[in-house]
Amino acid sequence: MKDNKEHSTSKARYLEVASQIENAVMRGEWLPGQRLPTLVELAAHFGVARSVIREACSLLIGSGLLELRQGDGTYVRVYSAEVIARPLHAAVLLGSSDGKGILQTCMWLEVGMVHLFARNHKSKEMDMLTQALFSMEAFGGDRAVLYESERNFHMIFAENVNNSIGANLLRILYQTLISVYKVIGENDPSFVMMMLTMHRSLYDCFVAKDQSASERQIIVYRQALIDSITAWQNSK
Repeated sequence: MKDNKEHSTSKARYLEVASQIENAVMRGEWLPGQRLPTLVELAAHFGVARSVIREACSLLIGSGLLELRQGDGTYVRVYSAEVIARPLHAAVLLGSSDGKGILQTCMWLEVGMVHLFARNHKSKEMDMLTQALFSMEAFGGDRAVLYESERNFHMIFAENVNNSIGANLLRILYQTLISVYKVIGENDPSFVMMMLTMHRSLYDCFVAKDQSASERQIIVYRQALIDSITAWQNSK
């Protein structure tokens, strides 16, 4: 039991350090193309063992944020559109508050979007939404199909409210959300049914052109996902 507890603590520690390094890069403390401090220096800076730093850096190298240059150390990877859009490792997101923050950001964006879509949608747009919902409900146990269909559902209303900046931001966020969905789905048996039920309800709100109900439904959906992440974290 003690060994399991120590292993869990070590795992949580490297996830926490990985998140702190990521945040430091995003704040500009280490710039693209810049070499990170040595292993010993990073261990001293974060107050952890060198093995924790190794694991944290390995995780961030895998996510594309850092790169290892043999014989020359670890560098912040030079950004490109491909790297920015690449999903961060879900463990990093769910090991910190970032997963919740991404879901909250989606919720803030989507509240306005669903309000406008419910008010202004045309029959062609509802036909596309109907097909996306059908694909979700007919996913046949293939989670990849379900998650992609869910993304399509959201992008349809996002792309049809005359806000290209908001739609592009949601598209980028979804690159990470799919990774979050995978982790929630592995740990919450009710996740799939909840996703299907809530999207059917949101669809019905759109059909009725009920703007207020659409807003409430997207808030309930995103909050349910935040609650699932919180429950998963608390169970560790």
